[in-house]
Amino acid sequence: MKRAIWWIKRDFRLSDNQALTQAITECDEVLPIFVFETGLIECPDYSPMHLWAWQTALKDLTAKTKNLNADIFIETGDLLTVLESLKSSYDFTHIYSHEETGNAWTYQRDKDLAKWCKKQNVKWSEYDQTGVIRRLKSRAARTPIIEERLYNQKPIPAPATLKFPENLKSDASNIMPEVNDFYNLKDFPEIDFDVLQTVSETQARTDFKSFLNNRGLGYSGGISSPNTAFFHGSRLSVHLAWGTITLRQCFAGVAHKIKHLNAPTRGEHQQWMRSMKAFCSRLHWHDHFIQRLESEPRMEFKPLNPAYEKISYQNKPDFLNAWHKGQTGFPMVDACMRCLQTTGFLNFRMRSMVVSFATFGLHLDWRYIRDPLAQIFLDYEPGIHFSQLQMQAGIVGINTIRVYSPTKQIEDQDPECKFIKKWIPELKGFTAAEIKSYETLSLGDYPKPMVDFKTNVKAMKDQVFDIRKSEEGQYQSKKVLHKHGSKKKRFTKQKPKPPDPQLTLFEV
Repeated sequence: MKRAIWWIKRDFRLSDNQALTQAITECDEVLPIFVFETGLIECPDYSPMHLWAWQTALKDLTAKTKNLNADIFIETGDLLTVLESLKSSYDFTHIYSHEETGNAWTYQRDKDLAKWCKKQNVKWSEYDQTGVIRRLKSRAARTPIIEERLYNQKPIPAPATLKFPENLKSDASNIMPEVNDFYNLKDFPEIDFDVLQTVSETQARTDFKSFLNNRGLGYSGGISSPNTAFFHGSRLSVHLAWGTITLRQCFAGVAHKIKHLNAPTRGEHQQWMRSMKAFCSRLHWHDHFIQRLESEPRMEFKPLNPAYEKISYQNKPDFLNAWHKGQTGFPMVDACMRCLQTTGFLNFRMRSMVVSFATFGLHLDWRYIRDPLAQIFLDYEPGIHFSQLQMQAGIVGINTIRVYSPTKQIEDQDPECKFIKKWIPELKGFTAAEIKSYETLSLGDYPKPMVDFKTNVKAMKDQVFDIRKSEEGQYQSKKVLHKHGSKKKRFTKQKPKPPDPQLTLFEV
């Protein structure tokens, strides 16, 4: 008999899951397993938020599998130890999983698993679930592969059966650890588990439906301000990060929306089209950045552009702590960081601002802020995280240097200081005009700005541009552009093939 393990990682869903589908198609029995890997939980970039995400997604998935008269084997510990023990009681012959582009720990774990499988004569098959391509030789080769994966292939319906091994049902372990089994929650007092976005396949469908039916109308123009992004943003980043929805499902859903768009006015129709176009553009960028980590695993620790290794940072612990806790004296930065600490979510523009503020304003190395920031992103995706840190720190060498002024962002994105007052209660008694004068006006118990922002930014920009203009900097930037730059054809008459619009919205 062919006995399969469906190894669940960042793919907490039954629908559009090729690893699961292939396991069911090719094998006589399929045993789903999830391991709360202690080594991963102990990584410095992981936190209670991420363990909570696993729990909520796994509870939903467990309920779905029970409806198919199946179960999920849940264990805690080391993956290889769990597999060794399981092999003695359930002689499986195959392992099926998706291709994961994670941190260095998961990369090493996968290499160790490959060696174990070879030794045990177990066939391990991995399947893509994104447009990220293993062993990609040229960025130019991505376009046709992405079109085939994300546009031409229809999302796979959820299976009608899981072929669960009957004799294991009574022995399957379903003991799920608690968050406080691994973390001292006193070290994370700001997290409010009651307001964290629910991570599950069921909630992903609910969030996507509400986005396509209502919230998405204001996506274009509504995602820059933290006041509107919570509503008009897709809120799918957490679902994409933990695999409760796929990009293929997202593109199919947008195609369905466009085909059946019935806006009451021409203006609303145009607004929907602008928003859907902007949304699809962001979806494409999702894999563009993860591909960099897939192709360059070292970028977790080293600049993608080695010329920028010469930058001198200060890395003051008190600066890091003040930034992380939202106590820098810069209201927009502090409000954003406090929001992240509690909710695990922040819109893209504000994420860019807090990173550029840390690197240019406080002279903190992107590696110094890497793990503390990852801990408070509920939608933590290593490939995007490492890529964005380096880009906002200005050290990739092929992007425009953008340093977001915390003062200008108040005027542009929170002119009435509603967001600031929500997250910095000690400023509720001050007017918007007074808060905007934070650099010169004392605001009670709220701290004064801890640095001269303009002076610090100039000093860091001088370093960045000196390297950018140097012979070595230009040489290395050309290499980065060739290997990692976008190969999108900006001037082409040929339109990309759209997703199949015949799918009903949640066959996806």
